[in-house]
Amino acid sequence: MMLRTLGHGLFSLFFVLAGWLLPAATTTTALLWLTPVVAVAEDEPEPDADSAESSGDEDADGSSQSSSEAPRLDSPRAVMQTFLLAYHDSDFDRAAACLDFSKMVPPPDDVARFAAVEQLKGIMDRLERVVYEEIPENYPGLVYRWPAEQDNQPIAIERGDDGQWRFGAEMVASLDALWEVWQDKPVVLPWYRQVFLGTELWKFGTLFFALLIAWIVGRIVKSMLLSTGASLERRNSVYVAATLTALARAVIPLALVVGFSIGMQFLRLNATVREIVETVVAVLYALSIAYALYCLVDVVATWLDNMAQKTDSKLDDMLAPMVTTTARCTIVVLALVQVATILSDKPMTSVLAGLGVGGLAIGLAAQDMIKNFFGSLMIFGDQPFQLGDRIVVDSVDGSVEMVGFRSTRIRTLDGHLVTFPNGDLANSPIRNIAARPNIKRSFSVTVTYDTPPEKVQRATEILGEILHEHEGMDPDVPPRVYFNDMTDTALSIMVIYWYHPADYWAYCAFSQWVNFEILHRFNHEGIEFAFPTQTLFLAGDPNRPLNTAAD
Repeated sequence: MMLRTLGHGLFSLFFVLAGWLLPAATTTTALLWLTPVVAVAEDEPEPDADSAESSGDEDADGSSQSSSEAPRLDSPRAVMQTFLLAYHDSDFDRAAACLDFSKMVPPPDDVARFAAVEQLKGIMDRLERVVYEEIPENYPGLVYRWPAEQDNQPIAIERGDDGQWRFGAEMVASLDALWEVWQDKPVVLPWYRQVFLGTELWKFGTLFFALLIAWIVGRIVKSMLLSTGASLERRNSVYVAATLTALARAVIPLALVVGFSIGMQFLRLNATVREIVETVVAVLYALSIAYALYCLVDVVATWLDNMAQKTDSKLDDMLAPMVTTTARCTIVVLALVQVATILSDKPMTSVLAGLGVGGLAIGLAAQDMIKNFFGSLMIFGDQPFQLGDRIVVDSVDGSVEMVGFRSTRIRTLDGHLVTFPNGDLANSPIRNIAARPNIKRSFSVTVTYDTPPEKVQRATEILGEILHEHEGMDPDVPPRVYFNDMTDTALSIMVIYWYHPADYWAYCAFSQWVNFEILHRFNHEGIEFAFPTQTLFLAGDPNRPLNTAAD
């Protein structure tokens, strides 16, 4: 009972999360949700504070600066720390605040400021590793040059009239020339701190590490769900077991998306690239949740299969796959709409309006398909036949093999497979031969005109004796035998009987027995069967003279 309750709780929790995460994917709320976890990882101090490299992850006192505070520019060390920390946090406005652009002509825009920050960082990487303790906190002069122990000191940190230190205006104005000199020189940082595509290599490692951890966690959760589902299935908790099994298929993709979104937070990206990444993550969230819902359709299929097994109708067996296919197609369409909403950055109503216009055009072009689809719904609703029934539609006579969304397949008596459109089938008269309660046989037994009335009476008695309480007789519809007609060639006795159940081959065997009995009994009684004859009267026959003279 506890496991069953737990399964129902997990099932409800998933749909709550799905309802929360799917709109979150459209507005990148999922990324914001993960931000606190990432911030902790970024704010951790470097392992070796005495030899802190040009990472900017640590203040002189061992604590990270908050990007929400005003940049510290009260000393050369504070300027260096503020610049490197902001750079590695991708806070380029804060990093640019450490540069004096007063002598740059023309005044730089945001792109030029960003380029200056990149150039300055690139030059510093090719000079020397930054050790904050070697940079003075209280410098008596007006200009501090770095690196302190080298003859070539291109980096100048100057104190302005406001008492704040910044990278010097003349140096900033000449960054293009300095970059030309230093760009081909090797980077002095260790290989894992070198930059590739604007991001240090070790941060790519964190991305792959996050994906690996997410994959491992996903595998563990999947294994737990599968084992719990198998245990519940053995306890006949079929629906909860099916739910856990379906969720197990979707755990790993969702975990990888979460790991990817966490790992991307470690990469230093500019605003444009970060916006693209957030869009990609939002799309991945939407697709992973749609896949989870796609897998959960198996629960509906399990329920429909169990319901179909409780009914005698074989048509219900075809209904389950049709419903599940419809549900999966609906989920795919909604997922595509969601992705279109994310990529277009437009409200879903606008996207649906555009799809409505397109759907109208498609609907006009696919009238027959829609007609057949609704025809299939009418067939499933009315159930005029079951799978395997022999039916007659127009000139098609055969057994039903399959009922689909568009057509119904009928195997004719001579073995041909006929595909009948459901739209036409729903509007056509259908003779369900398999649904008849019995098989009726009506025939006439004829005797010659020269048969005496006593023998005609005996013939009706013989026929009644043969069919008295016969095989397959329903007491409510006993056989009927009547001397009903005197034709131009014979005396006719009408015979009618009904065979139950409507087993055609058993009916044929019984009808054969009836025919043999009639033949044997009539021959034994000397009753002659009549057959069509013609009598010719000859003009010269003396027994039957013909009068051909005119009146």
